[in-house]
Amino acid sequence: MASQFDFLESFIHKVLDDAGFENMTEATRAQFVPMFVAEAERRLGMALLPLLSDAQAKELAELANKNTSSENLANFWQHNVPNFEQVVQQTLNQFAQEFKKTLAGVTQ
Repeated sequence: MASQFDFLESFIHKVLDDAGFENMTEATRAQFVPMFVAEAERRLGMALLPLLSDAQAKELAELANKNTSSENLANFWQHNVPNFEQVVQQTLNQFAQEFKKTLAGVTQ
């Protein structure tokens, strides 16, 4: 299944760069970026899922089971969560702040 939030990998790379890890090797990024993307997806899910009605949640589950394209999933979210963009931006901003604090404690 395509990720519901395909843009997250680019977002994580940007957060790493902004936190001073722009020289991180590609091998290291390949190891860690998927974990950070999964955490960002988890947080987005926790922020967005409570905004769906039971019927909308069932529709989302059906879409997920059909290997729906990321474009169709994006359309679903934008159609069913009126403030989707705002929720995503707020959730990712909070995640980025926490992520950067964590990275600040890591020795490069």
